[in-house]
Amino acid sequence: YAAQSFRYNAALICTTNPFLFLPSTVWSRYMLFKNATIYRLTKPFQPTSDELVDMLNARRFVPCGGMKPSSFGWVSPIGKGEDAPLVHEVSGCYLLCARKEEKVIPTSALAEAVMEKIDKIESMEERRVRGKERKSIKENTLAELLPRALAKSKQVLGYISPKDNLLIIGTPTASEAELFINCIRDSLGSFPVVPPQVQQKPQDVFSNWLMHRKLPDNFTLGDQCDLLDIEDTSTVSCRRQDLDTKEIRSHLEAGKVCTRVGIQWHGDLGMSVDKDIVLRGIKFESLNDEHMEDEDPIAKLDAAFVNMTLEFSRFLPELFSALGGEKTP
Repeated sequence: YAAQSFRYNAALICTTNPFLFLPSTVWSRYMLFKNATIYRLTKPFQPTSDELVDMLNARRFVPCGGMKPSSFGWVSPIGKGEDAPLVHEVSGCYLLCARKEEKVIPTSALAEAVMEKIDKIESMEERRVRGKERKSIKENTLAELLPRALAKSKQVLGYISPKDNLLIIGTPTASEAELFINCIRDSLGSFPVVPPQVQQKPQDVFSNWLMHRKLPDNFTLGDQCDLLDIEDTSTVSCRRQDLDTKEIRSHLEAGKVCTRVGIQWHGDLGMSVDKDIVLRGIKFESLNDEHMEDEDPIAKLDAAFVNMTLEFSRFLPELFSALGGEKTP
């Protein structure tokens, strides 16, 4: 039972990664993050793992309570409980996990409760409820419903690589990435990071790849892209489609630009990259199906984490180079 409980707790590291019970060799061929938002550290990261744990403790996750509509804070990336460490260090990289919790009040339920109060006032006082009074009723009704509302939560993984001067967050959503960064800043006092600053506009580079079918060494086109008309903002989205077609080139010749393109690197690592250099749908095209006897969930996590950090440390410099190289600060 203890072993089962341990596996269960370890599996809770991230609700979006259901691969923890795959054999170790298969697990190591999955990227721990399916999506990634990338930031460049502008100053060397100095804290040790132990120092980082102490700093993060100040923003340990606290569930929503009472009138609090949302909460965001640190939880352990390798288990549950107060004794579980908030930082998991492997090969000099620090894996962090934040939990986001929000109370959910369905829009229809709020609207119904507000209308009941408005109807009651209008009926009893024989007058119309307007403007500021309607707004006040809505705010008061929301305050009444919040303590009884159910909370939904999700976990967001991210890691700091001091040797690469990178922060990589496992989400494509800008708001979640910003919450993650702000939580680090609140914990550390200062954490200067910026999105990757490259010499060429990614959409121009992507458009050139599609138009001329000439990509840098080790890169090939994938099977998806998004095209945007700058003037009328109309879009074309292609999925599971050959990108080397006259149809796509016709869109580009008509003035559209590519804001997101699918790529493969070394023919094995696949994803899409958008104009903000956010990565989506990260996966290996081939998997090793051999089984290993080691079923320790933490060992599987370590294998996946090491594999991902090594791949990113090799892939990202080549991606930045393909976009003209990074600008010097």
